[in-house]
Amino acid sequence: MAGRESLDGKLATIRALRGQEPTPEQIAELRKRIGDRSNLVAAAAAAIVGESLLVELSKDLESAFDRFLVNPPKDDKLCRAKLAIIQALDKMEHQDSDVFLKAAKHVQFEPVWGGTEDSAPPLRAAALVALARAEGSSSLPILVDALADPAKDVRVAAAVALGAVGGEGAGLVLRLKVRVGDKDPDVLSECLGGLLAVDPKLNLPLVSEFLEPGNAATCEAAAMALGRSRLAESLQLLKDCLQRCHSEELRQYVLLAIAILRRPAAIDYLIELVVSEEESIAVAALSALRIHKDDPHFRERVAKAVQERAIPKLQAAFDRDFR
Repeated sequence: MAGRESLDGKLATIRALRGQEPTPEQIAELRKRIGDRSNLVAAAAAAIVGESLLVELSKDLESAFDRFLVNPPKDDKLCRAKLAIIQALDKMEHQDSDVFLKAAKHVQFEPVWGGTEDSAPPLRAAALVALARAEGSSSLPILVDALADPAKDVRVAAAVALGAVGGEGAGLVLRLKVRVGDKDPDVLSECLGGLLAVDPKLNLPLVSEFLEPGNAATCEAAAMALGRSRLAESLQLLKDCLQRCHSEELRQYVLLAIAILRRPAAIDYLIELVVSEEESIAVAALSALRIHKDDPHFRERVAKAVQERAIPKLQAAFDRDFR
């Protein structure tokens, strides 16, 4: 009698399918692995299904998700299988939103040192993004509820999803949220970014209200939102903010936001700071520019600017971050 296949053996079989054009036999193998009792095996199979866009296995994924809801703390620790299934279905642009709705509402307390902890926030976050894609404005009620979720990652995902849904309703909800506030700056930043995605012309003045160095946390949140927006109008707002910054740490965030804009005028401005500003600001601007270091033409341009200054600390920073 053949021995039972080990967990490592199952996972190795699944990994061998990555990057291949699946044959009918391999699709049948993935269907079998999705139905495995091990959440690790099911998660690995779901990931391959999503990468390969095997929409014919969507129902199998949905069935597996329901199975892992029966006794989740025992059968699917850390929601590994359920999360992989939701991510796979979303990659395949699955339109039946029932599974996403279940996932968006799922809470799973598991034992940790000193008590229990909810392991499902990543699952809820992924499901909210999928719901927004599948249902559009019909997902607004659950997205609004999620803005009050105890988990930061879920509130962040709700803000991102609301920005993607767009429209007046989503904009008003995000506007209320930024006025009420959030204890986590990352959530505020995503809400501000969502407002810029919904209607940049209407909401740019509101976002700029938070760009005050006197409150470092909200200023950083607004700067990052403006940087991610890629809006041309963001550059002048960030430049004005930089002039008012007295904190080196906050100045670095504002410079990074300018770099994230990825607009030619923003890059020109940062390189000009490297060329002409005092040493500390020049080094900070150079640090912000390193996110573009993989572009050979850009790297050559920055190298020339650094050589022109002939400042040892600036040259050392370039050698460390750009080579």
